[in-house]
Amino acid sequence: MQKTHSTDNYEKLEKGALILMEKLLKKGFRASIDEDSFREYSMKISLEEKGNVCLFFSPKKDEYKITLKEVKDEKDAVKISKLWDSKNKSPNSGGVYTDKGYEADVDGSYMNGITSWASIIRKDGKVLKELSGIVNTSNIKNSHQIAGEIKGVIETVKFCKEHNINKLRLYYDYNGLKYWAKGLWRAKIFITQYYQDFMKDVKMDIEWVKIASHTGVHWNELTDKLAKKAIEDKLKN
Repeated sequence: MQKTHSTDNYEKLEKGALILMEKLLKKGFRASIDEDSFREYSMKISLEEKGNVCLFFSPKKDEYKITLKEVKDEKDAVKISKLWDSKNKSPNSGGVYTDKGYEADVDGSYMNGITSWASIIRKDGKVLKELSGIVNTSNIKNSHQIAGEIKGVIETVKFCKEHNINKLRLYYDYNGLKYWAKGLWRAKIFITQYYQDFMKDVKMDIEWVKIASHTGVHWNELTDKLAKKAIEDKLKN
């Protein structure tokens, strides 16, 4: 039972970290998760030479807080404190789908030590293919959630190549998927380096559409459930 509780905390921390990193990026900070900093209720976001932001999650209150003692420049600390909402509530981003041409949502999940990925590909709003599976965790360090979402993109692109789909509107909830693919973020670990190399050779036209996760967006929610089902099926076997 304790293991499940810890896993839930880990996933909550990772989700909070991804949202915080998006906010930092918009303010011009180059941020990355410190893979070795995860604890039961805390982790660190590295700001490269500017120090670290410490993120804490309270299961009892179901909310986050940050501390800025490890941020080197006081002016940077002030900027970061202003952009962070401790309860971290994301607005609903519904109404984003066009239901025209080829569209796909990708997502990843991590539960009970297992990482999964999923994708739902549509044509003109109708489901063309549902894809999902388990990620080989030997080379992903602690980037479980990210690795699942990366795998979702890779498998979606492979499907499109196999079926001569040259234009895709791709919905995602973590900016790294787009920024690594376009070479805007430096890839530091094997899984992100592999992803960046893979995407360099992709010739198809991808329109990247960022949405907020877990806010009731239809296909995003279904893709999340599909990723979780892949883990549930794995646990049954």
